[in-house]
Amino acid sequence: MTLLPESRQQNLSFHDLRLESNFEIFFKALYPQLCVYCKLKYNFDIHLAEDIVNTSFSKLWEARYTLTPTLSAKAYLFKIVNNQCLNTLKHQKVQDQYTQYQLNAPTPLSPTDDLDLKQLRDAIDVAIAELPDQMRKIFELNRHDGLKYTEIATRLNLSIKTVETQMSRALLKLRKKLAAFIR
Repeated sequence: MTLLPESRQQNLSFHDLRLESNFEIFFKALYPQLCVYCKLKYNFDIHLAEDIVNTSFSKLWEARYTLTPTLSAKAYLFKIVNNQCLNTLKHQKVQDQYTQYQLNAPTPLSPTDDLDLKQLRDAIDVAIAELPDQMRKIFELNRHDGLKYTEIATRLNLSIKTVETQMSRALLKLRKKLAAFIR
């Protein structure tokens, strides 16, 4: 094992890191410094900082043969660490947003809520079925099929004003019949 001079321990090229012994020296020289960097710059706890630095060294180890041999390994490692920190912050932000979403999400329906919804659906179906034929057709073409008043008028050979009047009356009748469900 060839020991490197202390002045070269932190300034190795990728060519130097191909030897496991040099990589180990490099690791021991920079590991504490990088952990402190993550902790102070990104306000991570020490355990997270250590995880990030370990992951970064692993990435450097895996890439040591594929990168330009004369590149500064220290500069490249700092770039890896910085990117890992930023990715961690992004991930934490996504987790926080998801947690916030879960806190604000509506609570699951209880069996009684399911029953109320079924009763409401049944009441709506009955109220629509009780509308006069032409009014019911106009309502269903608009609300179920998504047709505009002009399209309904053309399809049923009616004036637009008739369609507007029939829709208005249908909505009034439905509101009255479903008043018990409207709070």
